[in-house]
Amino acid sequence: MRLTAEQFRTLYLEHGPRAQGFFMRMMGYDVQVARDMVQDLFTRIWEHRDTFRTDASFTTWMFSIAYNMCKNEYRHREIVQAYQEHILTTTTDIGADDDTLEQQQRRQMLAQAINALPESQKPLFLLRYDEELTVPEIARITMLPEGTVKTRLLSALKSVKESMSKYNL
Repeated sequence: MRLTAEQFRTLYLEHGPRAQGFFMRMMGYDVQVARDMVQDLFTRIWEHRDTFRTDASFTTWMFSIAYNMCKNEYRHREIVQAYQEHILTTTTDIGADDDTLEQQQRRQMLAQAINALPESQKPLFLLRYDEELTVPEIARITMLPEGTVKTRLLSALKSVKESMSKYNL
């Protein structure tokens, strides 16, 4: 499909709101996730525009891509959830004999603060601060724009600091 920038803009304006509604419903009404996924969807559409069959429905093609994105996101969330549970379990078990009660309490409060982060921030926070990955690496892993990763990391860090400050730590 040979699309001009103007034709692509028209497709985006016509189908973007509908795609966002779909993503909102599929992703638990998280507006930011839905917006990010619409951006990713149309990036993929642009990158793979040559694979579109002109005798097929654009809407069907678009929603096929969107549906697959949701399935991938669900799988990703399951992996992240399993990882978070593993980290929380490991964090509370490591060095329990050697730690002072205060150190154990701090670790537990930190784990609670991280666990309380929104689903859109928690995996980014863990990838950055537990796994020590760079923002570009996290962006590639999560398929999010770097700017979105930075914004969410900043919000997550602020939330964790606020939670920890309640305990005067």
